Amino acid sequence: MRASRGMGAIEVSKMPKGVKKPRRDNTDFTQFKKGGEVWEKPRPKSLGAPKKLSSAKKSSAKAMAKAAGRPYPNLVDNMRAAKGKK
Repeated sequence: MRASRGMGAIEVSKMPKGVKKPRRDNTDFTQFKKGGEVWEKPRPKSLGAPKKLSSAKKSSAKAMAKAAGRPYPNLVDNMRAAKGKK
């Protein structure tokens, strides 16, 4: 499995395990748990109320979106800018 950008290498012991599922036509397969997207999960209560992005952080998010080929920043760009990561 290829490591994701920004996460570094993932150890084999940390890889998600699949469940073998049989099929009637003898083509067994391994089913993995679906990883939820960021926008499909509720905001954690521990983070408190959302805060507005400063103009510098907004421009950082816009720059990340432009580098990725998007016309405007998405939630992931905004979250990354809020944390101060590039």
